[in-house]
Amino acid sequence: MSLSHETQLMLRVQSGDLAAFEQLVERYQDMIYGLALSIVRSPEDAEEAAQDAFVKLFHARGHFDPSREVEPWLLRIAGNACRDRLRRRKAHALPMLRGEDDEDLAQQLPDPHAEQDAAVSMQQAIRIELDRLSERARLPLELKYLRGLTNQQIADALGISLSNVKVQLARAKDILASRLEKVLES
Repeated sequence: MSLSHETQLMLRVQSGDLAAFEQLVERYQDMIYGLALSIVRSPEDAEEAAQDAFVKLFHARGHFDPSREVEPWLLRIAGNACRDRLRRRKAHALPMLRGEDDEDLAQQLPDPHAEQDAAVSMQQAIRIELDRLSERARLPLELKYLRGLTNQQIADALGISLSNVKVQLARAKDILASRLEKVLES
């Protein structure tokens, strides 16, 4: 059985090779940061959660099972690090969609009839409606369509089954489509 490059790196990390750990961090840092940003919704918290994930990976290196792939293991660690960060953060500290003057961004949508502003308006409407979704509905959509994760990567990151990911994606797309129809009608 031949081991993947990432598994070989992780085995080197297990033996204390810091250069191998650095290579793993470089390989996965964008993916883990994107996952964290989708979950914690704050660039600063996402950066800290990503760092926490890699620190936890390093500390847990002795528990790595080389018969399994590194990526799902790391995604699970990162998802847990993000949930830990969210538990520590108070609900009122969650970011809101506000403009510079603390005005609701929904009030700042450009005229949807203006040809040049139509695409921007639609993007803003999608973002606003996406932000209005529950975390359970929003996360799989963001991870799939904004962060480019596969359904399996989403399942690994969120600690849910692949079939659950598919169901959540379908439901969230239906909810989002329904809300966007109402926005476009008005």
